[in-house]
Amino acid sequence: MQSSPLSDRTLDQLEDEMISLSRRINASEYEFLVLVLEFDTRQGWKAYLFNNCAEWLNMKCGIAPGTAREKVRVATALFDLPKTSSAFAEGRLSYSKARALTRVADPYNEEELLEYAIPATASQVEEYSRSLRNAKRRISTDDVNRIHRSRYLSCYYHGDGSATISAELTREAADLVMKAIEIVTTEQQRNGNADTEDSIFARQADALVAMAQSYLAGGTEKTTSTADHYQVVVHVDESALRDEGGKSDLPVESVRRIGCDSSIVTVIEDENGDPLNVGRKHRVVSPQLKRALLSRDTSCRYPSCGHKKWLAAHHVVHWADGGETSLANTILICSSHHKLLHEGGFTIHKNFEGKWYFRNSNGKIIPEGLLYKTTMYDASRDAFVDQDYVREPARTFAIQPISDGIDTNTFITSMASPNFALNQPRLQLACAVLRRRFPSGCKSHPAKSSSRKQPEQLWR
Repeated sequence: MQSSPLSDRTLDQLEDEMISLSRRINASEYEFLVLVLEFDTRQGWKAYLFNNCAEWLNMKCGIAPGTAREKVRVATALFDLPKTSSAFAEGRLSYSKARALTRVADPYNEEELLEYAIPATASQVEEYSRSLRNAKRRISTDDVNRIHRSRYLSCYYHGDGSATISAELTREAADLVMKAIEIVTTEQQRNGNADTEDSIFARQADALVAMAQSYLAGGTEKTTSTADHYQVVVHVDESALRDEGGKSDLPVESVRRIGCDSSIVTVIEDENGDPLNVGRKHRVVSPQLKRALLSRDTSCRYPSCGHKKWLAAHHVVHWADGGETSLANTILICSSHHKLLHEGGFTIHKNFEGKWYFRNSNGKIIPEGLLYKTTMYDASRDAFVDQDYVREPARTFAIQPISDGIDTNTFITSMASPNFALNQPRLQLACAVLRRRFPSGCKSHPAKSSSRKQPEQLWR
């Protein structure tokens, strides 16, 4: 090592040597990943009683656990990408670019991605790969659910009287928080409450404190609509919304959720991405339709929720899939249940009466309220008219204990099907099940709206 960092090289010579060395580093990095893949495949790490190869890399090669897991993932993915591996081995592709490409590349689009990646910068390849992955509906939904599960906010108090607040959020949630901080920062500057000599980071910290003070003072909005409070711009290809490829700033299912009740601007571009025509901004759900939904639903329609704030008009059949923006195709859902609905928590269906009901991620019907038990309803017995319609409603059989002071017996509370009184085989089956489960007896509770003759007494 020379005593001085300077040499007699010209800047051009120095640049050429750095580029040449970086290519050799890229080739060496590929050789290392090839060894990692073989070592992991042969499970050489088991001799050290490690759980996986990443732990061995952390111990023996001094690589941080998160970085080690990523190297194992990249090494495994490169096995199925021969052209990417070849460019990496020749030093034309850096590890950063190869890592980004392995998240979206496959044997069919590998060559096209390489043509873009080799001349581009590492950050451009990272952003381009992210937008392609976001447009893949199933994969990006898993990604955003993983990020959502790992969200956190922590506060660490230092001995000098300061504190550090750290948070990890989904990208759209972080954009929302930063948009609010930006608005408060602007208002403080306009009102003269901000020190002009402070840095932007200091002013943002002051804005965060002001937001907390405003909330604790009761300065919350009373309206139920979220679409007019803020504006965060998200770019997405129309084809990505239909799950037909393309690019998206966010995971495409998150974009579909945001797009349920938002403003849309259509931009027509040429093959180079240059805009040819920019349409006018329009609301997906008009104010008139939103008022009609508030009048009909009054609160979140998810069973037993009842939240009346932060409601979104959800398209049961999304408008990107050809669904109508009408009262018959939209319902009000609160923000938390709207996220679960779009990202795999539950689904919405219609029964034969045209009424909405909900199923969880396992396909089981979610009861309308706490009094109803899903175990008393077996949807497998029903004949399906099509994918979204069933012959029997969700509340065919329901059991409810009577409150104290009236009767301790258990009886049938509703007969939802209008043909239930004439369906003697099913009635006898229900009675047999109830006799075995409730030996003390059971009384009938006839449906009030039915004009048919009701069974006077099931048994006793």
